[in-house]
Amino acid sequence: MDFKIKKTDFLNLLRWTQGIAEKRSTMQILSNVLLEAADKCLKVTATDLEMALVTEGAIEGKGGLRLAVNSKHLYDIVREAPAEEIQLAKSDTLGVEVSSGKARFKIVGMNPDDYPQIPQVNSKTEILMEADALSEMVENTFYAVSTDETRYTLNGLYFTQGKAPGNLLRVVATDGHRLSYSERPVEKWKVDKGLLVPRKGIQELKKLLAEGSGELFFSHDEKTVRFRRGPVTLLVRLIEGEFPAYEQVIPQQLDRIASIERDLLVGAMRRASILASTEGRGVRFGFSNNLLEVTSSHPDVGETSEEIPADYKGSKFEVAFNPKYLLDVLSVLEDKKVVLELKDDVSPCVIRSEFDRNFLALVMPMRL
Repeated sequence: MDFKIKKTDFLNLLRWTQGIAEKRSTMQILSNVLLEAADKCLKVTATDLEMALVTEGAIEGKGGLRLAVNSKHLYDIVREAPAEEIQLAKSDTLGVEVSSGKARFKIVGMNPDDYPQIPQVNSKTEILMEADALSEMVENTFYAVSTDETRYTLNGLYFTQGKAPGNLLRVVATDGHRLSYSERPVEKWKVDKGLLVPRKGIQELKKLLAEGSGELFFSHDEKTVRFRRGPVTLLVRLIEGEFPAYEQVIPQQLDRIASIERDLLVGAMRRASILASTEGRGVRFGFSNNLLEVTSSHPDVGETSEEIPADYKGSKFEVAFNPKYLLDVLSVLEDKKVVLELKDDVSPCVIRSEFDRNFLALVMPMRL
């Protein structure tokens, strides 16, 4: 039986699978998508065993269709199809026949019964979230996720309970050199144990959140988290293990506080980082009364120095930072001014938003 679907609709379904279907996996079936057509609905599924994505769209035709075919080949064929209407039919090689205008394609498939089982969430409770709010929390923290595979419990975002009264969702990331958290009120959110969502799952979640404003539904159990938005459902296996006791490294009662125009600080740091020694001291900050001097040097290239105004009235002192770490923080802040809270040249520097008290970042200094 032939099924008909609009090219733009089919392409939109398939594009979601491209980041999940494994192109170089030793398990060939993982490079395939599972197509299931029934009751005028086409369901497209992709998985890499650690996460899965399921999306649905309208299709014309009667009967059923269940096929496993190469994700990239099918996507490329649909993208280049000459006509707006696409016809799908099962071929005699477990695959699919694709027709569009005068073009005909046959894609060899695999046995759909061999397609892996999709992880499920054993919970009927769904938490409603605003996509914009979650997107902001993810963007404010994702830069601090570790890429060191040997420290697997740092390779994701930690969804946990905020500390203020009420239902607060806090998202935390750290790579051992820096830390960031962001929190927002979320109705019905309450967990006894945090959820550690892996980096790759967050990358797919970011694509889902990039679809604009609107609602997103979130649910979880002890092993899996599910994000559902419109016709798209993303399921991600959680990282097993304990996230570090991050709150213990956040210093309290910091007496050196500086408020600096964000754009001035970003510009000075970018210029200083040109000559910063990556194996040396990075970029140095020299604080004095209402002034910040930003300096850097490289023994084989030269040195630079720049003064910018700062609302600072503490004692004089110097501290050095990896410029990338600070610039990553400043890139996610949109405030006109940024607040730096410091203790000395060896303790973590706390960076806060001028207005958003539910955001905090921390950067470890370099040795002077």
